[in-house]
Parts: sequence; C-alpha cells; structure tokens
Amino acid sequence: MALIVGGTTVTGTQTLDASKITGTAQAFNGSNITSLPAPSNAQILAGVASGGIGDVGTTACLYYGGSDNGISPGSNYNTSYLKYGSCGGSTSNNASGTWKIMGTSLQNNAATRTSIWTRIS
Repeated sequence: MALIVGGTTVTGTQTLDASKITGTAQAFNGSNITSLPAPSNAQILAGVASGGIGDVGTTACLYYGGSDNGISPGSNYNTSYLKYGSCGGSTSNNASGTWKIMGTSLQNNAATRTSIWTRIS
C-alpha cells in the first residue's frame, strides 16, 4: 500500500519529511489497521511501575472504615471510608478515587479491615 502526499506517491522505500508537509491532514478510519505489535511484558510492567501512589491501575493496602460487616472480593467502593493502611491495621492519609477490593475486609478488628485494593477510577 502506498501513501499519496501532495500528489506524490510515497512507498516503503521513500522517506517522508514531515517538516515539508503543509495544510490540514484528512481524517482517516483506522479500523482496518492490522498487525500492530502488542506491548511486551517489560513495557507493561514498566508502565505499571511508573504509576504514582493512587493512580488508576495501581494497587494499595487500604483500611476500610465503613460499617459493612464484610466486603467480598471484587466489590467497588469510593474513598469516603478508605485510608492507606498497613497489614497490621494502622492507617494514614485518605485514599482518593474508586477502588476495587482484591481480598476481603471484615469488621472483626483493625488488621482484618485492611486488604489489597486496585484503583479503578
């Protein structure tokens, strides 16, 4: 497949100099683009590792301070009752956003009210 720019056909053996292109680019439908490489595991892990504290997609050990007797894995909660915590139950700053619990949280004591959560929005 060739690309036509300003009446000139550009093939795979030619170099397109973007500094010489003027005018408005026409919109195109990219739904037929195929054979794009998937990201590698290293690229995915680097992206996750570069996330800041509380960014969407990151995980945290959070303490649930609400009144539910037990929270099942996969439940979503906003941050009105979530604080960053330790696995022993101590807490610090409030978390922001909406989080999905990846374990369980029980009312028994502070240590069982903490679990691993993933921020979803």
